[in-house]
Amino acid sequence: MSGLTAQSGDLPVPDATAAAAEGRGLHRVPDPYPLTLAGMLAALGPQAINFGISIGGGEAYLLPNISARGTLHMHWLMLLSVVLETALVYECIKYSVCTGRSFFAATNELSPRGFWPWFWAVVAILTWAWPAWMGGAVIAAERFTGIGNPPIWGLPPHYIWAVLALALVLVVFYFSDKTYAFLEKFFLVIMVLNIALVLLITGIAAKPEHYWQVLEGYVGLTFLREGYPESLPKTDALALFNQPGGSLMWVSFWVIAAGFGMGRYAGQVTGVLKPPETITVEELHWDTSDPEERRKMQQWVKVGGYSLILWWALIGGLLMTYLYSVAGLAYLHDDFLRTGQVPSGVQVPLQMATIAQGVLGPTAGWLMLLAIMVTLYDAQFPFYDTYIGRTTCDAIAVTGRARRPYRVYYFTVVTIAVAAGLYLVTVAQPFVLWIGVAISALVYRSIGAWQILLLNNRRLPEGFGVSRLNTWLLWITVVTGFGGVALWAVFVLPGEIARRFG
Repeated sequence: MSGLTAQSGDLPVPDATAAAAEGRGLHRVPDPYPLTLAGMLAALGPQAINFGISIGGGEAYLLPNISARGTLHMHWLMLLSVVLETALVYECIKYSVCTGRSFFAATNELSPRGFWPWFWAVVAILTWAWPAWMGGAVIAAERFTGIGNPPIWGLPPHYIWAVLALALVLVVFYFSDKTYAFLEKFFLVIMVLNIALVLLITGIAAKPEHYWQVLEGYVGLTFLREGYPESLPKTDALALFNQPGGSLMWVSFWVIAAGFGMGRYAGQVTGVLKPPETITVEELHWDTSDPEERRKMQQWVKVGGYSLILWWALIGGLLMTYLYSVAGLAYLHDDFLRTGQVPSGVQVPLQMATIAQGVLGPTAGWLMLLAIMVTLYDAQFPFYDTYIGRTTCDAIAVTGRARRPYRVYYFTVVTIAVAAGLYLVTVAQPFVLWIGVAISALVYRSIGAWQILLLNNRRLPEGFGVSRLNTWLLWITVVTGFGGVALWAVFVLPGEIARRFG
């Protein structure tokens, strides 16, 4: 475990009280951000990454596609999903703020001891090693530039862009000062660009009745009035229950990297040209008997929760999914009524560019295509960095199997995953892979809800456990996630297999 666990004295001791705390193996709770707009802006970083992953998935892939059919009846599942996922991610943020430790390292405390960190590492690799988001990005790049490789060796024309994109992932990770700092800055820019473009498109294309029809779908009025729409595949409806997606328990890594609470004392993954830092895989402790320390920690928890609600739940989870649905209904639905066709295959990740071009002209179409390309591409960075790299390295570290510094394992794992992407990007069309990821994520969300409920009630100080409301929400997450996927596997999956491969 040498080089993987934070030691006392990692940071300068500011005063005599802090020195006494350090002497008892305790860390001082850093001063929290204020609960103001300035504080929420300062705390935006982790949620900008969370927001960007959401935008790179459901909004760009699924929602305009469903809205084009006019099948808004099951959009209320997204509203329920936002509430459930907010409760889950809030509790994960709380744990990491109070301990400086990731959710995935913490699962080592659950029975059977040593199993769960490896469970999460394996399923993360199996689920997210397929570069579904990057697959959409490189298709957009080939369309945007008109440049592609000759169709030799059976490779698609956009494959050259996959090679360049994957190489750039490694260059960024190897030569960034700190991988989190790059992710934060990159996603902040993409977040602002996406919001601006979608607001502009919907403002021009949509009529009042489009906004009202989507709103009725969100609050369940359309479903109550008309029932389930036969033209909406059951698989797509289940995927809606995972929207707006986001990064679930993986947000805990970014909260620590952003320095929230005890995360201030945790190390960062640095590039190869910078000295390695000590990475925390064990809980960091603070004086839970000191009223002032408890007050500061409670405010850190509020900062994490309020920033989650503002940036991810309200703006990403509700506003952006709503606007993407409005745009799809306003522009694509008339074509569907005339032709009976909706975007499919490689056209799915390009549908918002089609909308932009039809509403604002060719220049806007190319700009939106560029935005989609970058958005889908940047969503792949945290999958390699966090879902695969950090989750696997935490499993290695916390289960006592590490013989080298954390960074050695991190770059080994990420390099292997990116190299595998050179083949995996050719395996299937992005939309098929994305649907599979969305359904898998429902299972992971259910397991994570059960585990964080146990962890926070067992490991956190008195007064920081799971509230009664969140306890109910977490149990609803467990039951509905497992139940929905089980029903889908029994009644829908056999038909899907027969349709695709029969």
